[in-house]
Amino acid sequence: MKLNLFNRKSSVGTDAVYLTVSKIVVALISMVTSMLLARFRTKAEFGTYSQIIMVTDLVTTVFLLGLPNSVNYFLAKAEDDAQKQRFLSVYVTLSTILTIIIGVCLFLVTPLIIKYFNNPAITTFAYIFAVYPWASLMINSISNTCIVYGKSNQLILYNIVHAAFTLAVLLIAKFTGMSFKQYMAVYMASMMCFALFGLGWMRKLAGAIRVLLDGKLIKTVLAFSVPIGLASVVGTLNVELDKLVIGRFFSTEEYAVFANAAKELPVTMLATSLTAVLLPAMVKELKKGNNEQAVRLWGNAAKISFCIMSLIVGGLIVFAPDIMSLFYSEKYVTPDGVMVFRIYSCILIFRSIYWGIVLNSTGKTKFIFYSSLLTLGANVIGNIGFYYIFGFIGPALSSLAVTLVMNFVQLKFTTKVIDIKIRHILPWKEIVVCLMQTAAIGTVFWLIKRALPQMDRIWSIGVSVGLGAIWAAIYLLINRKKIVFNWKQLNAKSVTD
Repeated sequence: MKLNLFNRKSSVGTDAVYLTVSKIVVALISMVTSMLLARFRTKAEFGTYSQIIMVTDLVTTVFLLGLPNSVNYFLAKAEDDAQKQRFLSVYVTLSTILTIIIGVCLFLVTPLIIKYFNNPAITTFAYIFAVYPWASLMINSISNTCIVYGKSNQLILYNIVHAAFTLAVLLIAKFTGMSFKQYMAVYMASMMCFALFGLGWMRKLAGAIRVLLDGKLIKTVLAFSVPIGLASVVGTLNVELDKLVIGRFFSTEEYAVFANAAKELPVTMLATSLTAVLLPAMVKELKKGNNEQAVRLWGNAAKISFCIMSLIVGGLIVFAPDIMSLFYSEKYVTPDGVMVFRIYSCILIFRSIYWGIVLNSTGKTKFIFYSSLLTLGANVIGNIGFYYIFGFIGPALSSLAVTLVMNFVQLKFTTKVIDIKIRHILPWKEIVVCLMQTAAIGTVFWLIKRALPQMDRIWSIGVSVGLGAIWAAIYLLINRKKIVFNWKQLNAKSVTD
């Protein structure tokens, strides 16, 4: 039987599977693009690119007031096509006005941005500040629109083609000898083309989109989007804060090293997937008052996630120089860069689970928001203080320390909400065992790698891959029964509910 992807019947389950697969494909293509960009361009060029995109994304997130988050809600809530058309008209008009204002303001304050980063090269690319906000918003908006209109199959193709085209532009620039200035111009032009196509697609789905500002509807939309937007702003500031500090006190080349070393690798998909599946089940159990059953479910998921993430993080730490060379090229493998990479790898351990899942399940989202604000404040102080104490690696150490403290605070508050002692809320013994296994086996393989004769980087990467495969086989063999048992426990819950 021939599968016709573009005429298949839409459903929540199949759409979720297809969209998840497409996100993985897009993430992989985007990762390859970033890797090649770091290799093909100089550190100064890559640093300039990273600074421009970081500033633009940060400012856009702050001043868009959470508008992109309103599309799913208001389109799904609309009772007929006329209401959908009216919302999209207001949404596109308002967001276009806001992104134009953002673009103009960024363009006008370019001298301040240059002064902050001490990077005159930004002057050449100031036009990006005017183009990128609107283009990226339209590309993101089509995703939410298509899902509501049941066009997730076509959306998959659009996302993959966009990611592949971005990669193709980079490859063409490399093999035709384009300058960095020419490459950025072509890259922005391609973004505008996909943004315009996305706008045309939204217009086709809605029937028509016109210039429209409805005060009452705008007020309703903002009442919904602003609280979500504030949470996004806090989260984005927390993520970008370290790079802001590094950009202020270090050169563009050093910023490029930090930006790559601090880049989160897409290894937390298991934790994200487990959280997405676990959250509804925990809401149900907590609503019934079955707190211990909810915690037991969380513990089963935590055992699996911590076990696998410990292995991954251990490998990232032990083989850090070779991994950085493989992903970003040898020029980014500096002692400080490797140390930053290892620190951020340690942070991934805390991403093994979602520490606020019980608070989310019980509706204590205000505490999560306020704790995020406190995290941001602590990170600001920590970033500056640790920079003066530890230098280049200071901001990374601050993020690690703040992450540890804030996760503990959320966990402590969770124990009060569901009245379960902290020593019983998670399988601490199993978690510690996983970490100790990783430390012990990792130390052995680190010593083996150090004992081997000096070799060029290509051979070193190959040896690391081989050692990593042996390590993974040993580790998974030791923990296979535990992983299988806890996986069956989670599946048993899914089947019986």
